Amino acid sequence: MGNLWDHHVIGIVSTNCYVFGNPKEAIMLDPGGDEAISIAKNLSDRGIEIKHVLVSHGHFDHLGWAAEVQDVLQGARVYLHEGEKEAYEPFLDAMRHYGLDPGIIREPDVWVRDHQILDLSGYKFEVIHTPGHSPGSATFKLVDLPEDETSMYLQRDHSAFVGDCLFEGSIGRTDLPFASPDDMVTSLKRLMDELDGQTQIFPGHGNFTQMDREMTNNPFLLAIQRGISFF
Repeated sequence: MGNLWDHHVIGIVSTNCYVFGNPKEAIMLDPGGDEAISIAKNLSDRGIEIKHVLVSHGHFDHLGWAAEVQDVLQGARVYLHEGEKEAYEPFLDAMRHYGLDPGIIREPDVWVRDHQILDLSGYKFEVIHTPGHSPGSATFKLVDLPEDETSMYLQRDHSAFVGDCLFEGSIGRTDLPFASPDDMVTSLKRLMDELDGQTQIFPGHGNFTQMDREMTNNPFLLAIQRGISFF
C-alpha cells in the first residue's frame, strides 16, 4: 500500500477535509462535517490508521467532528493552535446554539504554537500562526516529507494548508466573533513573506490554488502589495 492522498468536501459549508500520509500513521486535517465519521470508518475498514488530526482553527466546520473521529480511530491525537484557547468555550457554545452536535466535546490533545515543527511520521510541518479569521487560526507548512512520498500534491517547502486565512481569489471572513481585520492583514503579509510563489495552497474551502497565482490575481493580496487598505 502506497502513501495516501484523499480530499473530501464535507459538511454544510463544504469544508475541505484532507487525509494523507503513511497508511499506518496517517493524517486527517479539518474533520468539519459528519461525513468525517464515515470517512474515518471507511479508512479503518481498509486498514488505514489515522493517528493525527490537524485542525486549522476552532470553528465548527473545521473542529466540530474531531472527537467523534477520535472515537472511531482509537489513538488519534487532535492538534489545534494555542491561540484558540481564549475562544474555545464560546466556539463550542456556538456549535450547540446552531443545533450542531459535535459529539463528545473535549479539548485538543496538543495545543500547538507558532514556529513549532510537528513531525508526524516523517511529514514535518511548521506551524505558522495566522490569526484574523479566528485568534488561533494556523497554517501548516510542509517543510519535510518521507523519501517515498509519491503524491503529486505534496512537495517539500511548497505545500501549505492555510485553513480559512486565504482562498482562491479571496480571504477568510473577519466579521465573526473573535475575528480581527488587523490580524488578518498581518497574517496575509506573513504568508506573502514566508510562502514562495510555487507553494500549493490547500484552503479550508474552495479550490486549491498557488501562491504566485494569488499574488497576481487575488484582490486582497494585490491591495496589500499596493499599500491600499481594504478594511
